[in-house]
Amino acid sequence: MATRSPTVTQSQEAINGFISTIRATSPGESLSVSIVKAADDGSKGPVNVVLKPQLNADKSQSIGVMLSPNYVRTDKVQAESITDAFAKASKATSDITGSTARSLLALLGNVVMGKGTGSQAVSGPIGLLKQGSDVVSTAASGRDISAVVGFAAAISVNLAVVNSLPLPALDGGQLAFVLAEGIAGKKIDQKRQEEINATALFLLLAFSLSTAVGDVGRLVK
Repeated sequence: MATRSPTVTQSQEAINGFISTIRATSPGESLSVSIVKAADDGSKGPVNVVLKPQLNADKSQSIGVMLSPNYVRTDKVQAESITDAFAKASKATSDITGSTARSLLALLGNVVMGKGTGSQAVSGPIGLLKQGSDVVSTAASGRDISAVVGFAAAISVNLAVVNSLPLPALDGGQLAFVLAEGIAGKKIDQKRQEEINATALFLLLAFSLSTAVGDVGRLVK
């Protein structure tokens, strides 16, 4: 009986749980990890490894490894009708959006609680280009364009979720201003709004620069 591969949401939740376990490990303590490794004869068996997380520059625990794409194949689902196609596409988009939103909220929560700056867990344009290149090269070897389409869809959803955040300088922030004006019954001072947007834009640019530095650092390691 064939086993069913985990969904994108399940895989992301498993990765987030593993990262949270590493971050929650007390300094000096070890972490036991069971790794499924393929043998030369094709069989797979768990290999137990004891790791000792180390503190990063941002005071977060790390085991010194970086995840990379492990794409094998894409299972195509044939829709029975146009309605069924919309239903399947909506569910897939909903799963990716929910996973992205949960990961983003968890990241913001860690930043607020002082568990890192978040730059190590977020990729900027440089990191996205590297990931996209890996996905394209892996998909090209298997002559499957579906992985590239899925990656592009994930990036689009990610941008939509981030842009929906109620932060000044983003569309979500502008909507928040409109809602605030509707509740207060009067227009927010234009000069004050521009000052808030300028400050938020500066912080976003600083964060983008931080992610770019992190991307370059991971590439040269």
